[in-house]
Amino acid sequence: MKISRKRFIAFISAAILTCTTACIISACTDSDEPTKPVASLTIVSNPTKTEYEQGEYFDSAGLVINATFEDNTTEDNVKYTINPNRPLEPTDTVVAAKYGEKQVTINIKVTYRGNNAMYNVENTPAITNSPLNGKTYLFLGSSVTYGANAGKESMSDYIAKRNNCTTIKKAVSGTTLGDYKENSYVKRLENYIASTDKATTLDAFICQLSTNDALKPENFGTITAANVKDKSAFDKSTTYGAMEYITALVKETWDCPVIFYTNSRYDNDNYSQMVTAVNSLKSKWNITVIDLFNDTEFNNISESELKLYMTDEIHPTKAGYREWWTPKFEEALKDLLN
Repeated sequence: MKISRKRFIAFISAAILTCTTACIISACTDSDEPTKPVASLTIVSNPTKTEYEQGEYFDSAGLVINATFEDNTTEDNVKYTINPNRPLEPTDTVVAAKYGEKQVTINIKVTYRGNNAMYNVENTPAITNSPLNGKTYLFLGSSVTYGANAGKESMSDYIAKRNNCTTIKKAVSGTTLGDYKENSYVKRLENYIASTDKATTLDAFICQLSTNDALKPENFGTITAANVKDKSAFDKSTTYGAMEYITALVKETWDCPVIFYTNSRYDNDNYSQMVTAVNSLKSKWNITVIDLFNDTEFNNISESELKLYMTDEIHPTKAGYREWWTPKFEEALKDLLN
């Protein structure tokens, strides 16, 4: 029996429509949504993996959830949905498993990709024949010098490991240059100099321009005249007075080069004023400023690099310290030798 071309096309079209409709009906029937109201969910088995690195997706393997409905019936091993269903960030501390209108949460830990063990100080190779070999450096600062978001490892530790030199790290998170808060830079430096642990000699003193001082611009104070060098003349309770007092005290105690360093660029007008102020002291005190804040080439990195190097706008990761910041410090310390 012959079938006309027109009838054949109509037959095929009807068949496709029938299959499509069947698939749609099947998909609706096979939905993960419950067919009646859910009263509660119970985690029967926790997920195998609860610790992640930034950028990974949540792995639900091992997670088994049972549901109890409002009519007191139950369903085992329900097909839940996970939120967030995206690459995880360190700010994600829980994920939610949802079924119907109910959900349960699972605690997770997400570490920064830049804090991977491959960037640890112990896994950092030494520089052969480094000119900084055998030198002694004192670092004074707050959370950035401490390595607060990088497992307590900062440029101080990487410099020591890479160059076979000694670094003394005097850093306390949340502290200020100005002596108006507990554990100020001024007070800790004075205490260190008065202690029996004080280094006899230093090849350089490196001081962090604390971002904490930027929170109190009313305490900035003023930069004194070029001929004022006596440390008793500086108001060390102010940020700028503390900068000059610390410089004078270090030069008096060790007669060594003084370096101030800034944070990398971030949007803060108060801190920008502080950077301008410390740069204005260079000629007066013959100091070095590692000005990461205004270094256009240094700050010209991609978004993916920034995400690898920083945990927030202020604090670097281990990768940030090792790959991004430390080379700038080594460059400045080598320049002092010339």
